[in-house]
Amino acid sequence: MDETDSFGRMVLDFHRDDYDGSGRYRSHTGATREGHPEWYFGDSFPPESEAALKRVRETGGTVVDAGCGAGSHALALQRKGTNVVATDVSGGALRVARDRGVERVARADLRSLPVVADCVFLAGTQFGVGGTVTALQETLSALEDATTEGGRVVGDFKDPFAVADDHVAGREELLDFDREAGVARRRMRTEYRDLVGPWLDLLCLTPAAARDAIDATAWSVTDIIEGDGARYFVVCDR
Repeated sequence: MDETDSFGRMVLDFHRDDYDGSGRYRSHTGATREGHPEWYFGDSFPPESEAALKRVRETGGTVVDAGCGAGSHALALQRKGTNVVATDVSGGALRVARDRGVERVARADLRSLPVVADCVFLAGTQFGVGGTVTALQETLSALEDATTEGGRVVGDFKDPFAVADDHVAGREELLDFDREAGVARRRMRTEYRDLVGPWLDLLCLTPAAARDAIDATAWSVTDIIEGDGARYFVVCDR
């Protein structure tokens, strides 16, 4: 296995009942929090995720579950009859997704999706990979070519105010929080056994800041699905 695929090894070991409890998410400050691989194996989801999946299914076409992890969302879509392709950069995660029953998997990142989809679904705050508004807009530009005309993207962010002020997971990971603009980024990496993943910068935006950033692209925010905590989904159409 790739020596940087700490996340993939963690979920693969959990799937095989061989998890040793050492999974950690480390922030740039050195602070750590527990990995909780069981979170990636649920058969039910919070209300905001269920609502987001409904908006994905209503496109009625091919869906890419980008950054699928252990495949739980892809399986939920597949069971509803959706034609779904699950992608991830983690080989270990894809092995788990395939073993759990996801029929179509492919190793790919957001800028190199293997099919042209009617909808791209992004959970786990991966929409903000790169950590800046510019990176988000570049991702959306790449997704123009990866989606059909009139396509849809559904993805989630964390509100930086909720992360900073409500002591939710990831508070120690916040960097460059511009409270006036409602924009911040998180820096973290996954560590498991002797494997250390790459540092990830993830953009955090208030819903208003997300709307402003996305509406400056070819995409428009047509819905915001808020949850009880820091996380919310945006539905983007073009």
